[in-house]
Amino acid sequence: MSKGDSLFCRGMYVKDEMKKLFKQLKKDNYLKNCDKEKFIKKLAFCKCELIAIHLFYELNGRIIRLFIDILSINAGFDVIDYSKLSEDEYIECAIECVQNADSGCFEKIIRKTVENI
Repeated sequence: MSKGDSLFCRGMYVKDEMKKLFKQLKKDNYLKNCDKEKFIKKLAFCKCELIAIHLFYELNGRIIRLFIDILSINAGFDVIDYSKLSEDEYIECAIECVQNADSGCFEKIIRKTVENI
């Protein structure tokens, strides 16, 4: 599956990639015992992996944002604030994840929310 120049995980690998990601989340106790910096990095990585795996043909962004907010709340943090981002900025971050395996853009967004706690 692709969108523009972004190629997502091939269907035959989705199940294995999801297992690998959730195994890591479980090992990390779903980010519950992380300090802020570790939480930011791991949550951004998780978000980018989910974007790259691209589980569904439609609604990936909304479902992933909801899941990331649930992880964040469960770990004792707040929901991630995307309100100051334009849709284009969010999409640029997602493209960075998929094309360059770079979660730095989402780390910055998550850091702004977490540092306000």
